[in-house]
Amino acid sequence: MVINKLYIIGAGLAGLSAASWAIHRGRKVEIFETSSLAGGRCRSFYDKKLKTIIDNGNHLVFSANKNFYDLCNLINSTNKIKVLQPHLFFFDIENKKTWELSLSILDFLFKKKRVPDAHLKDYLSILKILFMSKESTIKDLKVKNNFRKYFWEPLTLAVMNTSVDKASARVLSNVLKKTIFKGKKYCKIYQPEKNWNETIIEPAINFISKHNKINFNTRLKKVEIKNNLITRLEFNDKQIEIGRDDYVISALPVTAFGKIFNKVDVPNEFNTILNIHYKISDKIKKLFTSDIIGMISSHSQWIFVKNNYLSVTVSDANNFNNESQETLSTKVWEEICLLIGKNIKIPNCQIIKEKKATFVQSPNNFELIKKIKNLPRNLSICGDWTQSDLPCTIEGSIMSGKKSIEFFGV
Repeated sequence: MVINKLYIIGAGLAGLSAASWAIHRGRKVEIFETSSLAGGRCRSFYDKKLKTIIDNGNHLVFSANKNFYDLCNLINSTNKIKVLQPHLFFFDIENKKTWELSLSILDFLFKKKRVPDAHLKDYLSILKILFMSKESTIKDLKVKNNFRKYFWEPLTLAVMNTSVDKASARVLSNVLKKTIFKGKKYCKIYQPEKNWNETIIEPAINFISKHNKINFNTRLKKVEIKNNLITRLEFNDKQIEIGRDDYVISALPVTAFGKIFNKVDVPNEFNTILNIHYKISDKIKKLFTSDIIGMISSHSQWIFVKNNYLSVTVSDANNFNNESQETLSTKVWEEICLLIGKNIKIPNCQIIKEKKATFVQSPNNFELIKKIKNLPRNLSICGDWTQSDLPCTIEGSIMSGKKSIEFFGV
């Protein structure tokens, strides 16, 4: 296949991945991004209220995520990854229980390494998930309430931003096969040394920008298609004619893709991700004994201890869409005070709500994605939402970008 140029629509992580791998393989690319920032949900920015750089949101990346590491290696940023040990600390604010969960199926054989009140037979559900049908949800595992509360719910929400009642068991099992079932070597946790921007976004931009152009504040308005081929891209400020040897990669979010290619059926149910960032002093930071803390029986779900702020993530947060910022930040800070055992005045904070952070990752929606077809012959698509066998994560996003250029034989 002869390829003159690749036009990539979207400079989120999938678009940056597609561009980086295409350039690595000697192809010419041009990227168009609607906003003034690259990175999508993985971006970082200076917040005037907190007077510091914050991550837009938080992400759990594991050492099993080969595509993530390979991209960092390509753009020369592996030295900006912080590696945490393969276990997670949990706190249940209802009964003040604390425990540490080892991310290895072999450790579950030992009573002291299990979640509270769990028996060995409860862990059989981890094996059972491997044999669930594609229509099954995590709820269909039918486990005891405590094991659901302490194991399946936090895991499902963290990985899939979807409740156990709706989340695809088949897709979550694919994650477990690559991590917990393979052992601790594959379950180490990757986090940015400073922020996601410095670890992956800026290095990718620098890699791409050496020889190729990124057009910011350039929104795709319309795609002209003739004879099942894209022939023109119409943006808010320009038009691009697509030659017979040019190809287009859509790295648009699912909502934007659905508007441009409105004859394609895509998921239309979404879940919010809520992040609350609290500016903290070194004195307060020392009160936390773990970089990542899972919260149970609480509004907060995950606390990430950053260099000079705490970042709290609430997944599947649609119920909080109409809650005031003051109420949310106060409730969550009260939970943090219970965790550290001290009543501290709430610090300055910033709340970021992404109301359509991911689609509802249910069996039906994954099947809908799997059935996407009848796209123009010179178009491929990427984005965390395009992978029907993996959840909407950093790994899925990066992998989709790489696959999108391989679709054209690059």
